[in-house]
Amino acid sequence: MTSNCYDILISGGGLVGASLACALSGHGLRIGLIEAVPFGEPGQPAYDDRALALAAGTQRIFAAMGLWPALEAHATPIHRIHVSDRGRFAFARLDRAEENVPALGYVALGRDLGAVLGARLATLADVELICPARVIGVDFTAVDAQVRIETAAGVRAIATRLLVAADGAQSTLRDLLDIPTTVWEYGQTALIANITPERAHANIAYERFTDTGPLALLPMSEHRCALVWTLRDDQVDAVMALDDAAFLARLQERFGRRLGTLTRVGKRTAYPLRLVRARESVRPRLALIGNAA
Repeated sequence: MTSNCYDILISGGGLVGASLACALSGHGLRIGLIEAVPFGEPGQPAYDDRALALAAGTQRIFAAMGLWPALEAHATPIHRIHVSDRGRFAFARLDRAEENVPALGYVALGRDLGAVLGARLATLADVELICPARVIGVDFTAVDAQVRIETAAGVRAIATRLLVAADGAQSTLRDLLDIPTTVWEYGQTALIANITPERAHANIAYERFTDTGPLALLPMSEHRCALVWTLRDDQVDAVMALDDAAFLARLQERFGRRLGTLTRVGKRTAYPLRLVRARESVRPRLALIGNAA
């Protein structure tokens, strides 16, 4: 399907935008999905090697969309959540048996989610993937939004009954439309890495509260855990500069020995933590969703 007129045009083909396109398919709508980076390319930032925690409610949504059988092959279930506070003896446990659910949540890599969503989008006759492309201008009328996009072939004009911004916290579309935002800087950074522990994780997710923020180890495949370690901004450079042995020793001291010795760490990446909230999430013919909102 190639068209210059859509019922719904989604700007942003990340997890939120691609999921929305899949969910809307089959309802008699003409849908366009604009994405700057082709699915499956190494430079696709929305689908990198970050581990994503999927809540049980998210799993049910993917199941209703018919995507879960393909996603389940790449997802590690969370059977129990262990919550503790560093320096205190008390802890809390949440168990799937107590909630009477197969899992409390799941952990999957962004690239695996992207592969499943991309494969589904390729089969949908009522969704056109416009990629690589980016929105460069929008004008609204009483009956539609007139959108200008830049593609490899040049500038293309598109009309849509509803324009959806799903292009992330640094939304280009939100900026083009001069929608103001409120930004909260937390003064914290999340350090992300994959960790291999001595003991099997037994599908347990650990969350430990520390004086610098929460530290989480989430179960993954191949005996690994996904680390999310919250640090103060003034600590990040020093911790990132540690060699692997010193890093694991520092992490071991913060986390404890519930998984035995932490034996290996993969590539480390730091993400500053901030909240960006749009002061308007809807206008006539426009909706902001996901981190764009």
